[in-house]
Amino acid sequence: MFLAAIDQTILASALPSIANALGAVTDLSWVVVAYLLAATVAAPLYGYIGDRIGRRRALLFALAVFTGASVACALAPGFGALVVMRALQGLGGGGLMTLSQALIGEHVEPRERGRYAGYFATMFATASTLGPVLGAYLTEFVSWRAIFVINLPLGIVAALLALRLPHVAPRRHGGRFRPDVVGAVLFCVATASFLFAISSGGHRFPWFSWPMAGLIGGAALAGVVLAWWERNHHDPVIPIHFLRVPAIVRSDAVVLCFGAALFSTIVYLPIFLQLGRGLGIGASGLLLLPITLSQATSAAVTGRLVTVTGEVRRFPIAGLSLVTATFVALAIAVARAPTPVILGLTMLVGVGLGMVMPPTQVQVQTVAGRGALGVATGSISLARAMGGALGVALVGAVLFALVDRTQDAAATLLHQALAGGTAFVASLSAADRATLVDGVNAAYRIAFVVLACIAATGALLATTVPRLDWAEDDPDAARRR
Repeated sequence: MFLAAIDQTILASALPSIANALGAVTDLSWVVVAYLLAATVAAPLYGYIGDRIGRRRALLFALAVFTGASVACALAPGFGALVVMRALQGLGGGGLMTLSQALIGEHVEPRERGRYAGYFATMFATASTLGPVLGAYLTEFVSWRAIFVINLPLGIVAALLALRLPHVAPRRHGGRFRPDVVGAVLFCVATASFLFAISSGGHRFPWFSWPMAGLIGGAALAGVVLAWWERNHHDPVIPIHFLRVPAIVRSDAVVLCFGAALFSTIVYLPIFLQLGRGLGIGASGLLLLPITLSQATSAAVTGRLVTVTGEVRRFPIAGLSLVTATFVALAIAVARAPTPVILGLTMLVGVGLGMVMPPTQVQVQTVAGRGALGVATGSISLARAMGGALGVALVGAVLFALVDRTQDAAATLLHQALAGGTAFVASLSAADRATLVDGVNAAYRIAFVVLACIAATGALLATTVPRLDWAEDDPDAARRR
């Protein structure tokens, strides 16, 4: 989990150095996008493979791919090679998060999984927070290539620890394992096309353009063919029958809203602090600590409470309700409240978000049963990534649409500030600075309302998730019921 989480953030501080070294400033985002696309697509596939050949074996394979690709990234002679190796690294990294959580489900009784889910959430938040700091240190004092080399010793340690896990023979689905290659290819095409379209809309391609239409249309066509194929396959990579299990489908929908709220806040809060409050890049990044640390603490406490009380349904409802109320408060206070108050409110957002993942993970894994732990956990990872992409795209579209429709001095300054960053903001006169702040506050007031609506949708969906019956001895029977 540490390897999977830290690699999503450790590269942020090194991107300018990579651009200078390899001379690819305009396409630099591909270093991040290639990894995220590959990891998102691979996560459910590793869950499927782990359920069939053994989760420990699949995890060791994912570690080998991830570590080997990390070394190849460090040795990349040019930008194109780096992007290809980052995609390969993502194909390994996508299995680390899914399989590590599925292995907990394999070796821990359902009632105890909440505690371990809290541990995972804490580790994820810690690694995500440590990543930019470690990346900056390695880049400044060693080299940007050291960011990838460090994965080699970490990967070896992780592999040695994984080898200590007892081997559990997988449950065979109808005899010898025959992988659903066609289903896997269709799933990759549908998911990658959709995620790339969502992440590219508005800046790489206009929302209403032929490239976007092709990507969305291709994703829809591949999705329809995938549903038809999987319905008729004896051992589908995406079990269609899961779509008829209310606890799984609705829990994944809750996680999708969770991902949209979390990633949108992490992406757009620093921009607000830089442009609306005049903070530097380093300070705005550092001030994300309140939300990540409060989320980690809340997740750890929630996981333990799930184990003690046996309650899984109320925590996501309460957490997302708290997030909704806090975003409404942020929308009201955005113009008048001092920065410490804004940060205090973002801490409440972290507390609420931390109450979502541990119980939801326990719910989905328990209902799916031990034979489908990997697929169930992979569905959570996919929902979180999809939610993140959709949330960032939606909130970004709202923010920039508001800017584009406001034909005044504030809109002009905001466009210039987004392009020029903190250096441009520092060069403004007091009057222009006040105008810019008014424009930022007006745009973010609507953005916080949108985030409140997303969180409220998640809270409402959480109320529809069926209660978990801990007395059920056979989880597979519970799923069928």
